[in-house]
Amino acid sequence: MKLNHPGLLVMPATQYHAEKAIGHSGIVKMLKSPAHLREYLDHPHEPTPAMAFGTAVHTYVLEQDRFAEEFVVAEKFDRRTKEGKEAAARFEEANHGKIVITSEEMATLTLVQRAVFAHQGASRLLSSGDAELSAFWTDTETGLNCKCRPDWFNGEAIVDLKTCIDASSGGFSRSMANFGYDIQAAFYVDGIKAVTGMELPFLFVAVEKEAPHAVAVYRADPDVIEIGRKKYRAALQLLRWCQASGNWPAYQPGGEIELISLPRWAANTEAFELDAA
Repeated sequence: MKLNHPGLLVMPATQYHAEKAIGHSGIVKMLKSPAHLREYLDHPHEPTPAMAFGTAVHTYVLEQDRFAEEFVVAEKFDRRTKEGKEAAARFEEANHGKIVITSEEMATLTLVQRAVFAHQGASRLLSSGDAELSAFWTDTETGLNCKCRPDWFNGEAIVDLKTCIDASSGGFSRSMANFGYDIQAAFYVDGIKAVTGMELPFLFVAVEKEAPHAVAVYRADPDVIEIGRKKYRAALQLLRWCQASGNWPAYQPGGEIELISLPRWAANTEAFELDAA
């Protein structure tokens, strides 16, 4: 473990995730319900293929020198033959613990990496700095231990690399709302300020998963940060209450019976009336 920037630590991802502190992913779970956070903490899920590929993108784009240590491209073996079985066994032994990706995924990683660095703004942001530094701090209002791990930190900005379906401003703003990126931006901005004293902008490098792997860079505006801050602060207050009370309720803490309606878009009958006419 070493310091590249005052207050920020270099440590393996496994060590970071093992630290008993609340991070962005946990906050998003808490905002769904305390029961969802408790399940997330008690029974960590294995990474899905999509999550594993997202990790591969981050590593290949931001830490190419580490990529070969953690990933390997799958080879094809004829396991019907003795030679094929032996070759497969040697491959598995030599790459024990590594994440296996397909040759098609490797080809996509290469194209994504090229696309990111062909974008002048993204290339400039990533020209200097460090990947995957870890920050830990104590929230002054709740006393809770918090943590964050920026994808990229260059002393001038906090940079997050996101793979997405649509990197256009309209498409990515929907992703921000759907996946809690506003919460992440605010939490990281405040966390980095807590450990470094620097109040830095939060920038997204969005790259599409499908060809032509269009890239766009966006800076979270003040409203995004303020909205995200209100959400994560509410989550921390609720987490403190859950820890103190031992209660981790789901959607209806008191076992209420609620009235439910259709969402507004589904309750619009004008289109059906026109069709009937």
